[in-house]
Amino acid sequence: MAAQTRRVRVGHGAVVCVPEMNHPVRVAERAAALDLISNGRLELGTARSSTWTELGGFEVNPDDTKITWDEFVRALPQMWMQEEFEWEGKAFAMPRRNVLPKPLQQPHPPMWVTVTSPGTELDAAERGLGCLGVSAAGYEEQERRTKEYHRVIQNCNPVGELVNDQVHTMNFLYCHEDYRQARDIGVPMVNAFNVANAHLYWTREAYPTRAYQTLGNAGAAMKAKKPPADDPSVAKGLPEGVGVGDPDHLVRTIKRWESIGVTGINFLLNAMEMVPQEQVLESMRLFAREVMPQFRNADDHAQAVYTPAAIEAN
Repeated sequence: MAAQTRRVRVGHGAVVCVPEMNHPVRVAERAAALDLISNGRLELGTARSSTWTELGGFEVNPDDTKITWDEFVRALPQMWMQEEFEWEGKAFAMPRRNVLPKPLQQPHPPMWVTVTSPGTELDAAERGLGCLGVSAAGYEEQERRTKEYHRVIQNCNPVGELVNDQVHTMNFLYCHEDYRQARDIGVPMVNAFNVANAHLYWTREAYPTRAYQTLGNAGAAMKAKKPPADDPSVAKGLPEGVGVGDPDHLVRTIKRWESIGVTGINFLLNAMEMVPQEQVLESMRLFAREVMPQFRNADDHAQAVYTPAAIEAN
């Protein structure tokens, strides 16, 4: 994708920042290579993992993951910017070396952290990292988190030389001209994802840890919240804020997310193979044709996508 596209940003996410699973030097190397191949379009997502089935396979102590993640996000920008880099920490240590290749973007690619547990958005803000939501939240809760994020990041101590002041949230997408068909296909897909995800949440209980203090209520938090009476989803029998419906409904839903400060949405297009691939593609084509243009004006269409090479050429 990086080599064969020209305009889209390339999301490398989310790299689990646990040394038993990914050495930070290798993370820096492959991220820089992707930035070069894409001509400076990389966005690097970081994570610490939230599932004991994953962490346990590498015999990782969950209580250490936030510490090692913090080291990774502080070390990576330095590897990219410095010709001589050395490190002595809990997660890893290395003598003075020049980590190659260097990324094309200057001072370095934008960095993000995935946000599942409440409070991680503040960890992101304090370090000048983008907030990459990977768990669904309603309008009210997302607005609260977004306001706090933007408040904290104004006085952040950035881990690199680039502050990525953005909030992305996770959502689902199934678009159809008839909202009834969108509902009948899209809602079961959303439910299937939630059921599968709930099973992963409860595997964490096999290893009780202070690192994930909210796990006891994870199942309750995942239950669908009844939307307010004035929400346009109510009359159509659609979940609050979910990207399932006809194009007009999706435009209004996304504008609502935009109004509370969300700068981007990461859509899941399928879950558990609930939707046949051709229907997934039809949904994407309709969304691209009728929804996406509502968020770009003529000037946006004419403007070149930012890359360092494009700036130099001009």
